[in-house]
Amino acid sequence: MTKRHILRILAGAALLGTAGMLLLLHTPDTTDNVVLYPDAYSREYYLNLCGWQVTLLQEDTVTIPRQFNTVYEAYSQLQEKQGFPLSRHKGEAALRCTYQVENYGGDVPVRAELLLCGGVIVAGSIYTLEQPTVQTGLHGET
Repeated sequence: MTKRHILRILAGAALLGTAGMLLLLHTPDTTDNVVLYPDAYSREYYLNLCGWQVTLLQEDTVTIPRQFNTVYEAYSQLQEKQGFPLSRHKGEAALRCTYQVENYGGDVPVRAELLLCGGVIVAGSIYTLEQPTVQTGLHGET
């Protein structure tokens, strides 16, 4: 066997190996690129990246309604604007994380809220205690 023949075999093996790895790592277009926030630290870090300094107040479990009323439909539309898949999780249990926002400014207490299903954020909002039904997105979306 010549040196050239061995180099061709090695190059072919490398090419096959690379092709095999690409097939294993390929994500179908129908699959969401999901980011998990499995613990309190990662969720707080996410809110910090959104510009909020927060203190965790409470974590509890809630059920996302199977049927959305008018208020929940508007909330769902806000979530879609942010890229959160709330409407795909109707009827599911969700972890609700409520935070005190420390850097909002003003005298009115402000809250940040995240809803997670399986460690994935499916909803998020900012609201004041004076008007809890008036919510904005985590980046100011309305």
